[in-house]
Amino acid sequence: MPKIVRNAVGRYATLAVAVTFGAALGGCSAQAGPSSPAANGLVSHVAEYKLRLVSTSANSSVVAARGAFGFRFEKVCDGWISEYRNSLILQGPQGGAINSSYSMTQWEDFAAKHYRFRVRDFQDGYLTDEVNGDAERLDDKVVVHYEKPVEVTEDLPVDTLFPTQHSIKLMQHAMDGEGYSNDRVFDGAGDTPVYRISAVISGAKKAENAARDEDHIVDKPFHRISMAFFPMDDDAEQPAYEMSVDYGQNGITQGLVQNFGDFKLRGDLIKVRELPPPQCD
Repeated sequence: MPKIVRNAVGRYATLAVAVTFGAALGGCSAQAGPSSPAANGLVSHVAEYKLRLVSTSANSSVVAARGAFGFRFEKVCDGWISEYRNSLILQGPQGGAINSSYSMTQWEDFAAKHYRFRVRDFQDGYLTDEVNGDAERLDDKVVVHYEKPVEVTEDLPVDTLFPTQHSIKLMQHAMDGEGYSNDRVFDGAGDTPVYRISAVISGAKKAENAARDEDHIVDKPFHRISMAFFPMDDDAEQPAYEMSVDYGQNGITQGLVQNFGDFKLRGDLIKVRELPPPQCD
């Protein structure tokens, strides 16, 4: 089964599903630094999604798929924390199946100057890959320091965005009625930690999910954000993969579709709850 199938189906949370984030209002507003209406209007939450195969081509490397993922995003006193866990079973045309799971934890400060990340990839219950490190934005560059799998430092252009910073920018575009964005984004995960992400953003649409929502936080309008992911170290004209995210105006993803070329997965929101604001001095 191709490597992009084994890895990317899990790691799309780090960039595309990093759009599935929120932040509680109040509590730490004085510490948040420069903010935008998009950042200030979001809701901290925990969400659960069910994954299913929605289409496959005749020569696809995947003929069946099922799984689930959970996402937690909250504002803490010194920044944003996001946690993502994915579990997916993929079946190939010859009958073989791969049980893949994936987790990522991120912390990003409010000013988008500091970022920490830890990624763990499992296959059939065994840890196959682990990456962790941090990044710092300086005046003229972004410096990345990896601790695992090996210690190494590399420099990125200063206009490189971190995941939460990118997500806030996309929602601000949506609120301002701007329909396109094209950005370089770093998440630190896998063989391709930097992508050029081209995004097309729709106008507001009426909520259309059936999630269990006792706090009534996903009955709000959403914007459909269609993203194409181009690896920065690849000259290919076609994206490595694409994703469409139904992104609520309060920062909660109401549904998504992941396109890997020869097959597509859909994530349906099944349960969501709001998190309380942080208690900061």
